[in-house]
Amino acid sequence: MIELLRTFIIVYETRNFSTAAKKMFKTQPTISIQIQKLESELGFKLFERKGKQLILPTKQAKFLYPKLVESLNSLSSLFAHAKNAKNFKIDCILACSNTTAVYLLPKIMSQLVTTFPLIAFEIKIMNSQEVIDAVEENKAQIGLIEKSIVSPLIQKEFVYKDELVLAGNIDSDFWILRENDSGMYFINETYLYSNHLAPQIVKANNSEVILSLLQNKLGKSIISKLALPESLDWQELDAEFRYRDLFIIQNIQSPNPETASVYEKIKLLLAELYDHDSD
Repeated sequence: MIELLRTFIIVYETRNFSTAAKKMFKTQPTISIQIQKLESELGFKLFERKGKQLILPTKQAKFLYPKLVESLNSLSSLFAHAKNAKNFKIDCILACSNTTAVYLLPKIMSQLVTTFPLIAFEIKIMNSQEVIDAVEENKAQIGLIEKSIVSPLIQKEFVYKDELVLAGNIDSDFWILRENDSGMYFINETYLYSNHLAPQIVKANNSEVILSLLQNKLGKSIISKLALPESLDWQELDAEFRYRDLFIIQNIQSPNPETASVYEKIKLLLAELYDHDSD
């Protein structure tokens, strides 16, 4: 249909089948057949012959011409837009723990967006269990967590070793904990249990809130040294609790081929960052 409409426009502008045929690099009979076919599909005449060469547009043709020119120009623009791959980026949701999202990803994101210009990145902060669930359900293409897991759906690889410290008012009777599904909650709970401690508990489901509470001298908590403000008192932990492994994960049963290379690049960049930070 589009080809027939283009033929109509050229014939309308030239008022001559022979001239239209030359402009479109076709034969005159071909042009005549195309106009007849278009008239048959539309159910009305588009042109009236006047003499051997001259043809005049009907009222219907005069009505259609400006609107069809505008429509076809719009279609050409749409097709050009569709042809340009840069206009259609691939979504890549990075589901991350607070530590990786705030303190690690910003250090490598400029390299990611430069390396993958056709990827639209979105960073979502979740606790470790939420990250795992999102990757298992394909609601996120890549996850970064601080929790050791075993799942038949997930590929997990080490990318960074995070140093932990005991921060805040060390003499306080209060202990600040994240929500139960958080990887940091598990570390703090294990520490309390191993050291036979039973402090008063205050919970917060946001790491910024916990840092603010610690800075205001309410309690203590094990946190990542990456998040440690200069003004906050802290002390080193015993070797058993001093470090935790951070992992990158993706769904292995239904991996996203478009983001598989992103997964490998993040793994490489974080490993390089860890080597640099540990020097």
